[in-house]
Amino acid sequence: MGKTGPVGFGFVGCGNIAGPYADSMKKHADKVEIVGAYDLNAEAAKAFVAKYGGTQYASLDELIADSRVEAGLNLTVHLAHPEVTQRLLRGGKHVHSEKPLAATREDGRACVDLAARKGLLFGCSPFVILGEAQQTLKKVVHEGLVGEVKEVYAEMNWSRIESWHPAPAPFYGRGAGPLFDVGCYPLSVLIQILGSVSAVRAMGGVRLPERTIASGPNAGQKLTATNPDHTCVLMEFACGAHGRLTASFFGVKSAQTGIEVHGTDGSLRLDSVVGFNSKLDLCRAGEREWKPLPLLGEPFPGVEWARGPLDLAAGIRTGKCLTCPGEAAYHTLDITLAALEASESGQTVPVASRFVP
Repeated sequence: MGKTGPVGFGFVGCGNIAGPYADSMKKHADKVEIVGAYDLNAEAAKAFVAKYGGTQYASLDELIADSRVEAGLNLTVHLAHPEVTQRLLRGGKHVHSEKPLAATREDGRACVDLAARKGLLFGCSPFVILGEAQQTLKKVVHEGLVGEVKEVYAEMNWSRIESWHPAPAPFYGRGAGPLFDVGCYPLSVLIQILGSVSAVRAMGGVRLPERTIASGPNAGQKLTATNPDHTCVLMEFACGAHGRLTASFFGVKSAQTGIEVHGTDGSLRLDSVVGFNSKLDLCRAGEREWKPLPLLGEPFPGVEWARGPLDLAAGIRTGKCLTCPGEAAYHTLDITLAALEASESGQTVPVASRFVP
């Protein structure tokens, strides 16, 4: 704290997701500023700064050396996340990282612990709990609208990544797959509402090993899925609730991407985990039909990508606790890895970490 004005962000990684982040952050110029960008692909960084402004850095060290950069926005490929996060933290920068936090517990823990030692803020996606629909779900559950929560169901049937993404191979390799890439969304929401998961069981595997890229410069090329492309998880929460999560890149198309919360006095249904304007319905005990619930405030249509960086910026400027800290991302990672271990072993696997919202 001490500085005023917008927090300066340096983008690390100028791939597919950098544009949505930048477009959204530009709408909050009073709070966040795009100082510049770096990418291993210099042409990608050049195109980014030509569109959004700022400095094109020749190296990550050059970005870190720029005193105008208060925070790094880590948008690199999955497996590079922990290394880039730690380099930014060692350079004295606050960090917001895209998910997943890391591919291993050791790397994830190292990021969280390093931020704590350096006295820096570390936020990590998913940040969808910051959406109006998700905040409304959290509020009404905590207010006891459906009584004591006993069961939750979450579905992330995200179809086949290669059908739309121009470079889908990393999504099917180590540190990725549907649990890492999209299962983290409902997990991040559920632990914010119900607290820690204490144990899991799971079943999954590679359902479609060979994939064919459908669009972009690599159209027609084939790739091999080496990480499970479909996993079903049973979860035991420390609060006593039970949960079920399906995360899949197998189905050609599915409408199941929401959350259901079932309590002693009623049920809630959130149509979309990720949409901030998702429809939220309630059915009370003794009734048979869903009824819509009003959301907290006018919802953003879809996902407002700036909300993660804005959460970090508010923490930097005002000292507020992050809503989506690295600790939440680490617990989500711990659940994910435990689920993959449970799927392989056929056994119940305890989740050692804890997260208090």
